[in-house]
Parts: sequence; C-alpha cells; structure tokens
Amino acid sequence: MNLSALKELLPGGLPPEKIYYRVVNSHYAQEIDEITHTMHYSWRYNPSGEFGVLYLSSSANCAFQEKLRQVNGRKEDLPLQAAGRFRVKLNCLDLTDRKTLKILEVNPLQLIDRRDFTTTQNISREARKLGFEGIAAPSAIGEECHTLVVFKDKLNPPSYCRLLDVNTFQPV
Repeated sequence: MNLSALKELLPGGLPPEKIYYRVVNSHYAQEIDEITHTMHYSWRYNPSGEFGVLYLSSSANCAFQEKLRQVNGRKEDLPLQAAGRFRVKLNCLDLTDRKTLKILEVNPLQLIDRRDFTTTQNISREARKLGFEGIAAPSAIGEECHTLVVFKDKLNPPSYCRLLDVNTFQPV
C-alpha cells in the first residue's frame, strides 16, 4: 500500500451521488446523523477511540443489507429500523475508482475484508489527516451498492452533509 500517494489525489472529488441513506435501530432515529457512537467501536473506516464517521449508503436497501450482514443474515436479530436520507456535497477520496486503487497500490478485496480493517483504517486515518472530507468506497455486500464515509467533523463550507428526513424502514 502506498499511503504517500494520497497527496497526489487531493483535493478529491464529489461523491458519485448526492442523496445517501443511513439505516439505524429506530430507538436511535433522533441520533441518525451523529458520529459519536462510532467513536466507541472499530469498523471498516474508523479505528476505535480515534475518530467517528458517518457511514452512508447509496440506497436504503444497501444500508439495510450492510446491517443484515453484521448479524450474519439473521433478520430476526434486527429490531425495527429507521432510514434517514442525506444530501451530501464534499470532497472525497474515491476508492471505487480503479485508477485510485492502482495509485495507492491497494487490491479491491482489501477494502471489503470482513476480518481485517488494517488497510481501510490506515487509508481513512491518512486521508482524514490530509484534509479529505470523506471516502467513497465499495460496499462489502456487492457492486450495486457503495458506501460514503463522511468525516463530519472535518467538513468545511461549502461542503455539507444534511439530514433531509427520517422514516420507519421496512426491508424489501
């Protein structure tokens, strides 16, 4: 992996879509746009205790499929969910672009590994430090979905990540 090449990719570009989604336990619907909770857990793009991120998906169904994957496909283990829609404009590192992965010397499979977050967390840590406001990344559930990781506390105007609405989510 060549993290020093991240400087060549600054300032980044706009994410592929302008509307993104997040699905959460309906008990936490009022906190759907918060990053505090991710500070306490280590996930793909945020090392525990270092910084929080807002994980968004290209569709509500993609976001739900990601959650379902976390419980090994056991739908009954998920309580009632709420889906939030977000309008996003920010400068992001695009890890869905094969040219970017080649520059960084990263194999696409490293970005969706279920057990080893070393590569993704190192990329995230360095991208955040350099001034990227987010990361567009492949989804671990398939090519039809992608993830937008927002460094919400690093957004500088005119960039934004705005919650539009929240509704009860019924999976298809």
